[in-house]
Amino acid sequence: MIRNLSRLITAIAAVLLSHVAMGQTASSYRNSIVAEVNDKIITRQMVMVAMKRDADHLRRQYARQPQLLGQKYTQLQADTLEALIRRELILNEYKENGYNLPESIIEQRIKEDIRSDYGNRVTLIKTLQNSDMTYEEFARSQRERIIQMVMRGQFISTANIVISPRQIEEYYVANKDTFRAGVEIRLRIIFLDAKKHGGTDGTRKLADEVHQVLQSGDAFAGVASVYSDQNRAAGGLRPDWIQRGDLVPALEKAAFALGQGKMSPVVEMPQGCYILRCEEINQAKLGTLSEVRAQIEQTLLENEQKAREDKWFERLKSKSYVRQFLF
Repeated sequence: MIRNLSRLITAIAAVLLSHVAMGQTASSYRNSIVAEVNDKIITRQMVMVAMKRDADHLRRQYARQPQLLGQKYTQLQADTLEALIRRELILNEYKENGYNLPESIIEQRIKEDIRSDYGNRVTLIKTLQNSDMTYEEFARSQRERIIQMVMRGQFISTANIVISPRQIEEYYVANKDTFRAGVEIRLRIIFLDAKKHGGTDGTRKLADEVHQVLQSGDAFAGVASVYSDQNRAAGGLRPDWIQRGDLVPALEKAAFALGQGKMSPVVEMPQGCYILRCEEINQAKLGTLSEVRAQIEQTLLENEQKAREDKWFERLKSKSYVRQFLF
């Protein structure tokens, strides 16, 4: 009797545990540990919260480039995790070495941040409620941010970095293409909208026919004024000069491969087909050393500061326990 009762209790416990485990699967995934730094842990959820704003920006920027979006998103995860690890290392260094930033200074800075970012405490509280964050959590986050800022200013400041004229000249010679004003082009574009021409296959067939007409010698502007679903009245002419970055990658690649007066093959995209003609090219101009000296000096300062920062964090890591797990 006692043995049967024991088996029954065990069976009930197993069922209850299985239901609990099923209910916790999603939350366990979110809260799984992705790094340990001394006695602190960093969870997947902490990374996701920290990267949310940048992740939303990436989704908007690369909405039509899923493969590139995936690469950028993975890199953002890695960079955010590294930033959180570095935050814990800084806070640990602050604590272990007895640094003591007066709480009155921290509280005053938090008040200034609230005033500049939210206007007043009431608005802040409402914002925090919408974000499921308590004021105590907000204050702790702000305190840690201020400590990080002060520690970075002390250990990786640019105050004692000196950039010599020779360094600037050598960087200019080695990176001249960086200081060229971008090539600008004027384009005529014939666009055939897939929604208006029978879908992908019908639109491609029409595009090939139009391209053949153009190759036979008909004027591009005249054909565009008949067939193009954009800028028809202007013969397909884009009114603005176009620089790299103004077009989606597939069109940019085709456009900047053209010589003046040359026409592209048909460029097929999900929304339709494009045929491009380069009307005019404005060649790049190299900026003089005097024009870009300040820009180069700032770049070299930032590079040196980044190198010092990396070296500092490697030293902090070497005397700490840091372990990362698969994301």
